[in-house]
Amino acid sequence: MSRARPSVLQAARAAATVSWTAALLAAVESHKAVDRVLVGGRAQEAIFDQYMRTWTGGLQRLFGVELRVVSNRSRSPARGARMIVANHRSALDIPILLTEFGGSVLARGDMQSWPLLGLAAQKAQTIFVDRESSHSGAQAIRAIHEQLERGRTITVFPEGTTFAGDEVRPFNAGAFVACRRLDVELVPVGLAYPPGFEYVEDGFLDHAKALAARPRTPVVMVIGESRAPVGKTADLAESLRADVQALVHRARAELDR
Repeated sequence: MSRARPSVLQAARAAATVSWTAALLAAVESHKAVDRVLVGGRAQEAIFDQYMRTWTGGLQRLFGVELRVVSNRSRSPARGARMIVANHRSALDIPILLTEFGGSVLARGDMQSWPLLGLAAQKAQTIFVDRESSHSGAQAIRAIHEQLERGRTITVFPEGTTFAGDEVRPFNAGAFVACRRLDVELVPVGLAYPPGFEYVEDGFLDHAKALAARPRTPVVMVIGESRAPVGKTADLAESLRADVQALVHRARAELDR
C-alpha cells in the first residue's frame, strides 16, 4: 500500500472507510435488536462502546496511524465518570482518543449532518456544539453533565478548534462547568504530529484527503496524572491547560526522538 500513488491510496482508503463504517453500523443495529430483549441500559452501552472502539481502531489502521502512547498513570478502565482533556490538532484526534478511552466526544455541530460519519457519531452519543451559539453551548454543558452523571467518559478539546503547532491556546471553561457537584476524574492528554499534519485552514474534506494520501501518520500521545475538578472553574481550566501544554512538549520530544 505504501508504494501506491496518492490518488490510488486516497480512493482505496475512502472506499474502505465507507465499507468499514457501514459494516459496523449494521452490526450495531443487529446487536441492539437482540439486546433490547436480553439486556438493557448500562450493559447495552458497554457493548456499543466495544463496537465503537473497534470502529475507531480500524479507522486508525486504515489511515496508517502509527501511535505511540506514553502514560504517567494506569491505563486500566475507568471506574466512574471521567473527562479526557486534550489539545486539538487533527481529525485523527477523535478516533485516537475514543479508541484509547472509549465514551463520547464533544464535537463541532456540523459533523452531525455529515454522510455516514455523522450517523456513526450520533450512534456514539457524540455531543454536538455550535461554538458560535451560546444556546448550543448551554445545551452541550447540560448534555455533558448528564453523561458524566451516568458515569460515562467524555473527551473534550477546550481550545475550541484545531490549531497548528505545539502552543496550547487558552481553554474555554464551559466543559468544566459540567463537572460541578460530580465526582469526575479529569485526565489531561497531549498529542503531537509531524508539522503539516494539522487541520487548520483547509476544509474537512481536503484535510481527510491529505491524511489519506500519506502512507503513514506517526503520532505520540502522552497521558498525564488525573485530578479532581476542584477550585474555581477559570483556575481549573488554566491549570489543565498548563498540564496539557507540558504533555504536548513531552509528546513532541518523543516524536522527534
